[in-house]
Amino acid sequence: MGQYVVVENEGRYCFNLCASNGHILMSSIIFPSKDECLHGIECVRASAAEAEIEDSTVDAFDRESTPKFRIYEDFDGHFFFRFITHEAGDIARSHTYELKESLLRRIERTRAECDSSLAADEN
Repeated sequence: MGQYVVVENEGRYCFNLCASNGHILMSSIIFPSKDECLHGIECVRASAAEAEIEDSTVDAFDRESTPKFRIYEDFDGHFFFRFITHEAGDIARSHTYELKESLLRRIERTRAECDSSLAADEN
């Protein structure tokens, strides 16, 4: 399994969900407290495995209810997703990928590893 790694900087917090191979699957927004950051992790754990994919890069895409992975394309033609929960809203995003297929594989890996534990030094 992967792990959630909480990062603190000047009293603000974020988390990375890291795959078992060490790659970052997604990075969270900045939270004003560690408790809110930990709550964000719980929101991901509770909802990412069953979240739908909403592909906003296609014309007339279907809007999915939350939780969902919403796919975007930037001006350089790279793809990324934002993870949106019902409770916490737009909570995390992925890195960018040149190919949409690579991004879709990253979403599947995120679904598979979303129930990972907190890094040992964060307990």
